[in-house]
Amino acid sequence: MSGMDWDRRSVLHAGAGAMGVMAAGGMAAAPASAADRMVPLTGMGPANYHQVMAKVLARSARIAVPSYRFGMVMRNGMGASGGSGSTKVDLTADLVGVDAAMMRGLAHLVFSDFIERLRATGRTVLGWDEISGSEGFRKLDPTPAPFLKKPFADSRTVAVVSPEYLPLLTIGPEAPLSDRSPFNLGNARALNAMSAALRCVVMIPSLVLDFAALSGSGHRVYSGGANVGIQPGLFLVPLFTHCNFFHAKIALAGEGGRLILEDRVAIGQAGELVQTGSFNNNAEIEEWNAYVRSNAWWTEPNMAAPSRPTLGYNYSTNQYRVDPGMLQTAVMDAARATHGLYMGVINANPATA
Repeated sequence: MSGMDWDRRSVLHAGAGAMGVMAAGGMAAAPASAADRMVPLTGMGPANYHQVMAKVLARSARIAVPSYRFGMVMRNGMGASGGSGSTKVDLTADLVGVDAAMMRGLAHLVFSDFIERLRATGRTVLGWDEISGSEGFRKLDPTPAPFLKKPFADSRTVAVVSPEYLPLLTIGPEAPLSDRSPFNLGNARALNAMSAALRCVVMIPSLVLDFAALSGSGHRVYSGGANVGIQPGLFLVPLFTHCNFFHAKIALAGEGGRLILEDRVAIGQAGELVQTGSFNNNAEIEEWNAYVRSNAWWTEPNMAAPSRPTLGYNYSTNQYRVDPGMLQTAVMDAARATHGLYMGVINANPATA
């Protein structure tokens, strides 16, 4: 039996078994669910994005970018169980070597790339003095940065920043990475006011990266096995990675659209995964299995048998320790590919005003 699987029936019925916790390096990870589709960065295309009201981009040749949201998953984890909880595995992983200052520096680099590519489309990109001098900008309610959020029913904890000189803005569509209710329309109305006053389309991109792709067998009542797997690296996070755009003719109301990443995108490595701790009863299980395999229960009936385990557990803690140079390279590769797709959508919706 593979060392990556723990099967309670192996213990109860005198077979050999071990519980699977982590897959990294040469070991194969547990199969991902159908919903967790993964594509390489070089294979990412428009089909991996859901487009909502892209025609809004054609409303004006003038574009204002008052903010850029850059996020990274700082903690991730996954658990699995089988046999009504008789087998349990749990894995947690933390991102190490990244702080708020580094994230703001990376946010500056990806924002600069976005603006450079935006100008290359031929659109007029409004300057900061014009943006910050608008009445709509003065009505914005920025989110304190760095913003940390663990979305409901999600194992990930995400840190979000903007470049140091830009406000971090949260609006309804930013949920679940938001610090306010989706029904809070304050910032949306302020952006509409900005668009109307400056006669422009307002764009706010959001780029969020994870350092691990996790998979597992889930929580099963009747299955005796449980396993989780981790694939370290850098990945674009679906849903959290998107681009919002707004246009309004009057400050009271306007229209908006989005480009939303639907699939996980593998970028490459930016460091090394290190297991920092493990707590399990593998030795107890193996002692029982060795006793059963030896037939000592039959040939030596008076021998004191080891305790028969009825619960299998394995808990693992890990760190993904980044290399700053590798991280910057991977982040910029992701940003350039993502921004290139956004520019393709902009070019496909030429401005009519």
